[in-house]
Amino acid sequence: MSEQSLQFERAEYAQPVAAQVVCAACNKPVIQSYYEIGGAIICSTCREARDHAMEEFGGGRFVRALGAGAGVGIAGSLVWFGVAKLLDMELALISIAIGYGVGKAVSWGSRGRGGWLYQTLAMILTYSSISGANYLLILNYISNKNIPLALPILLRAIPLAFEAPFLQGAENIIGILIIAFGLWEAWKFNKRVDAAITGPYTVTPAAPVPATNV
Repeated sequence: MSEQSLQFERAEYAQPVAAQVVCAACNKPVIQSYYEIGGAIICSTCREARDHAMEEFGGGRFVRALGAGAGVGIAGSLVWFGVAKLLDMELALISIAIGYGVGKAVSWGSRGRGGWLYQTLAMILTYSSISGANYLLILNYISNKNIPLALPILLRAIPLAFEAPFLQGAENIIGILIIAFGLWEAWKFNKRVDAAITGPYTVTPAAPVPATNV
């Protein structure tokens, strides 16, 4: 029997192909071992970085979350004020975007720590952002009436800006509900999730694939 005919009867195996396991945190292939957190795969390096972040001084996380959330909140106030001036109308729907942005920023600043403290912070910053837009609108209204913006007026406008959504009572019920939804967006992004960590697991190569020479 010839050598060529023997090749039809002999199965050869292709080289093993490494299993493709990708870290959900850094998006890099896992080389040796990995962990699972809440169903997500993370590599050993990202696991160590996560543990270090969780052990970080709580005050540092809070300041970082406060700064990030306040920055997005100020931007939200300016956007709301700009849109209101441009369209000559107020759009309460912007409060949902503000709540989303502030909530994400606080979560990023707290390194995903979550919990009632960061949820409360996110809601306060969100409502402060909405009130900041109201404050700018009030000052703009006063300025258009050619009333000097003296210090007493500037100070009096602050509580008025926070009270503004409720001054119209039931007539602004839709606006109040929209603002409440924006606050809920900020709240839910900072919900504390104590995900169980399992592992480590070892990355194993895939089974060899038989190949037949023709």
